[in-house]
Amino acid sequence: MEFHIFVVSDGTGETATKMSKAALAQFRPANAAITRHSNIRSVEALREVVREAERSRALVIHTFASQELRQAMEQACQDRNIPSHDVLGPLLEKLQEFLGVSPSGQAGLLHQIDDGYFERLEALAFTVRHDDKPVPGELADADIILVGVSRTSKTPVSIYLAQEGWKVANIPVVMGEELPKELFQVEQSRIVGLMTTPERLSEVRKVRLSRLGSQDSSYADLGRVAEELRSCREIFDRNPAWVRVDVTGKSIEEMAAEILDKLFGKERPL
Repeated sequence: MEFHIFVVSDGTGETATKMSKAALAQFRPANAAITRHSNIRSVEALREVVREAERSRALVIHTFASQELRQAMEQACQDRNIPSHDVLGPLLEKLQEFLGVSPSGQAGLLHQIDDGYFERLEALAFTVRHDDKPVPGELADADIILVGVSRTSKTPVSIYLAQEGWKVANIPVVMGEELPKELFQVEQSRIVGLMTTPERLSEVRKVRLSRLGSQDSSYADLGRVAEELRSCREIFDRNPAWVRVDVTGKSIEEMAAEILDKLFGKERPL
């Protein structure tokens, strides 16, 4: 038997859908199908969804910012004996009691496109453009510059930070090659040197080679890796203004948090 769940919202319904899926995961292998009804902003549209729910014998999970629509949905479901659950209403009531002000009742505020959205897109585009090599003349525009040998998580950390709105450039340290001159012409306190242990880096590179099907054993050779890291550390030692972060055994989120804390501490720019 297939169970039907209708998620109904005067906004996108994305949040309620995710919550429903998370809850359903606790009932596997329940055979349930979720149907989302978004941007339901009139009583008549709401009633049409309820009639469809009655035909499908569905459970209605609704999230309305509008108090009028919340009450209309509850009443319509009661009239047709349809099981329903109000996701947003009880929380809004509790927040109103706690904050002492009434909610706006405006739909779609959570997913509204604002200036921050476009700033994050701009940061992501900048970061992708400066992945593994700086674009001449643009490095000074980076909020954060990551420097390290291959496979020290420069790219994934850069992308993670970019999604939070930071413009990030990352530059590889290659043994025997000079770093770009422009790197030493920007604000040095924005540069972060990433380090790890030879053993961990060798393991990471072996996994990378395996996925690529490559036979380049020197790339992951422990002796070669140790030499690369030694050379990299010498560069960092010559540039004491650079911040250092040891990435060994840390998640991307942990690395990003440490980088921001060491660069900006409690005075992070908004």
